[in-house]
Amino acid sequence: MQQGEHEIISDDGLMQLYFTQVDASNELLPAHWHEHLEMICMQHGAMTAYINETSYELQQGDILVVNPRDIHYTHVHGDGHYYLLQIPPEHLKRVSEDWRGLHFGEYVPYSEETASVNCRMSQKLEEMKCLQEQAADGTHLLFLAAVYKLLYLLYTKDAATVDHVLRHRSRRDFERIEQSMQYVKRNYTNPITLKETADELSLTPEYFCRLFKKYTGQTFLTYVNQIRLQYFHSDLLQTDESITYLMNKNGITNYKVFLRSFKETYGMPPGQLRKKQREVRDAGAISARSASSSGNDSKTETERMLKPRTPDN
Repeated sequence: MQQGEHEIISDDGLMQLYFTQVDASNELLPAHWHEHLEMICMQHGAMTAYINETSYELQQGDILVVNPRDIHYTHVHGDGHYYLLQIPPEHLKRVSEDWRGLHFGEYVPYSEETASVNCRMSQKLEEMKCLQEQAADGTHLLFLAAVYKLLYLLYTKDAATVDHVLRHRSRRDFERIEQSMQYVKRNYTNPITLKETADELSLTPEYFCRLFKKYTGQTFLTYVNQIRLQYFHSDLLQTDESITYLMNKNGITNYKVFLRSFKETYGMPPGQLRKKQREVRDAGAISARSASSSGNDSKTETERMLKPRTPDN
């Protein structure tokens, strides 16, 4: 994801939602938000997630729910696999007349109890994955039925309604945080200070610092470094430019601290990660060529066997 603030989600055209199985390795998604209700179900591995100022450590079987417009970021540690479901307002409007004020419980821990909410939700997600793989006409209706069953489980579990006054105050603060994220995205290649960002919002640095930490669960400097880290990582794997050049390009000046942060996030130094990625890519290309060659040899042999025999054959 390249957007550091408002994520634009491409929904399925027919069902108007987004569902996929994600295979990730040390995946870092900096703080962002969207209008969709999001569900993450860990199948394998571990993930750290922050929603506003609350952190969660997800393990296999845990489910995380991100409410619309809640600022959040996630980090998969090592190799991880998870289901990702994002439900837009078009469906949420059918849950309650006061759907904008609804707030669903964020954490549904793993449970082996078959009657537990976690178990029933996990079963629906597995069912949705099976339905997604089917090509039969009308399966999208069964898929939508599973989605609404999930919404029912969330709604009857511990959904709450946010007070209108608090909602208005939160929206005003949220808009300020969004503006600061847009500012970082426009200027991350240049030096950015807490004071100049606070000045952009007509706030004192102290108040802005507290506000940002409240809504993102991290300091402003940590967020700026994560944005730079994300863009550097993308450039590292997609270009042949030197590591020093890419650091300068992405506004990174403290090389020692950055390299330590990169290794903590992605499990290895930049040069080693680039080399590993190229080896994987080259191995895949060789495998594809081998398969193609094998297929052609097989085709040639088949054609020889099927060719009408003549005295010269």
